[in-house]
Amino acid sequence: MTTAISSAMLKQHAVAPADGPEGTAPLDVVAITRTVSAALRPIPDGATLNPRALADSITLLAGHIGLLLPIAECTHRLNRPAGAGPGLVGHGLAYVHRRTQYAPPNPADYPSCAYTWVQESARCVQQLLGLVLADNRERQHAAAAR
Repeated sequence: MTTAISSAMLKQHAVAPADGPEGTAPLDVVAITRTVSAALRPIPDGATLNPRALADSITLLAGHIGLLLPIAECTHRLNRPAGAGPGLVGHGLAYVHRRTQYAPPNPADYPSCAYTWVQESARCVQQLLGLVLADNRERQHAAAAR
């Protein structure tokens, strides 16, 4: 469930409105994408992981997930046919929801685990952002593929 975000989509949605359970809210797509890019940037072999930078990334990514997940879940529920199961997207959303119920590893004590958490969370944010920004045509295509 990987979603690539094109540069054209980024320009179009520098600040995108997103319909969620609480109404319409603006999303700073550029800031979210920068966070994801920084989190997925490879570290050189032998480099020491910076616990403070990891803690900052954890805070940003947890915030992005907290913002995007309810919107993606709401959109998914609204686009599913009555009586249909969760589908692949629903299972992916459930996975992300379960991840939010557990605290991330402490970067000072477990920097490697925190780095892995950051990378996994960045991929989750990337996928959630793709779901939230999908236009009606993409949603219709996804519905036809169910």
